[in-house]
Amino acid sequence: MTHNRAQRGFTLAEMMATLAIAAVTVSMAVPSMKNLVAHDQRAADTNALVSSLHAARSAAITRNVQVTVCPSSDAGHCNGARWQEGWIYFIDTDHDRQVDANDEVLGAVGGIADITILSRDFERFLVFRPNGQVMVNTVAENSGELLLCDSRGPEFSQSLILHVGGKPQLIYNKAPKAYSACSSA
Repeated sequence: MTHNRAQRGFTLAEMMATLAIAAVTVSMAVPSMKNLVAHDQRAADTNALVSSLHAARSAAITRNVQVTVCPSSDAGHCNGARWQEGWIYFIDTDHDRQVDANDEVLGAVGGIADITILSRDFERFLVFRPNGQVMVNTVAENSGELLLCDSRGPEFSQSLILHVGGKPQLIYNKAPKAYSACSSA
């Protein structure tokens, strides 16, 4: 006795339509995922910088010393690198903004590939005084900004502002100044 069972499954046309819908859905999701990944990476890189600044300021206050933070590509010297190549923070006993034999390096962060860090105020270094206040070159110069740009363009830039008190404040940029600075990075 033969049993005729109906075959169950998809026809070729149904399968192709399903795959086409899936491809369109995935193609719409990929740019959003790229944006999400870029946002998360910028946040991680920004957090590394902010954490270093908090640690340097805290060390300056608790040890009652001057702590210098500077770009460093070798994790041991202020060598004229760009901020995204890495940075160090150290107790600057002779206040010369350079790591010497008597200076203690407190922390170092290696290069970060996903953001560009620009600053006219803190191009070569920034200093936390024993009272926690930030200083550029002199006591009178006591605030500044670091601009954080990523590959998504200037409209996604952020400013890390250090006011006289030394605490970093992160803001999203919507001003044309940030657009032009990030565009030229």
